[in-house]
Amino acid sequence: MYRLISYNLHSGVGRDGVQDYHRIGDMLAEQNADFVLLQEMDTRASDRNTQSDIDALCKPGGYTFVPAATQVKSHGWFGNAILTRHNVLRKDVVSLSVEDREPRNLQRVWVKTPDHTLLLHNTHLGLSRNERRKQVKLIHSAIEDAAADSDLPVMLAGDLNEWWYLSGLFRRLNGLMSQLDTGLSFPSQFPVFKLDRIWTTYHCNVFKSGLIKDKASSHFSDHLPVFADFAIEDVN
Repeated sequence: MYRLISYNLHSGVGRDGVQDYHRIGDMLAEQNADFVLLQEMDTRASDRNTQSDIDALCKPGGYTFVPAATQVKSHGWFGNAILTRHNVLRKDVVSLSVEDREPRNLQRVWVKTPDHTLLLHNTHLGLSRNERRKQVKLIHSAIEDAAADSDLPVMLAGDLNEWWYLSGLFRRLNGLMSQLDTGLSFPSQFPVFKLDRIWTTYHCNVFKSGLIKDKASSHFSDHLPVFADFAIEDVN
């Protein structure tokens, strides 16, 4: 069985106002996740070393770090990242940027598990409804292309920033994949919005999904992490 976690880090800044990737790295290791999809990874502070930030997240759990920056500065970068305990076969980034809005992307990483190659999609959508509508259309096209290989298990997760309860934004995605029940994830101290979501194709047999909600995880960011425990069905 595998565990996937999706987590908006809020630049590593907790509800106490403290920026600390070390405590987040320790928490992820304790959760024993195989894959961690991160949003708002931020290494731009000039008083810190970028590699030290990455090591703080990865070393406790023994992860390989795969970045997908949306903003690059003279010191460090901001964007998405995937942590994995399994070998990376391939990676790419699909631009989701909309004119006059903050840059966004869809990170894609192919990993080799003992069972099968798994394609992970990680994203963080924009704050405007029209922006998100355009971005979901691009994501749908990317996943539809991947799903053309019917033997490839696919997962999508991230902060989709859709707080409308009766929204039809994900109708197309829900036609390709199954959206899991992960619960309300924002704000972490008293969640009222389902911003963080996970989808899987039928190849993934999901045993459990939901929130990681404890004293630590509700304190380290303004989002709660969401997770899925799953096995990959025999697709041979």
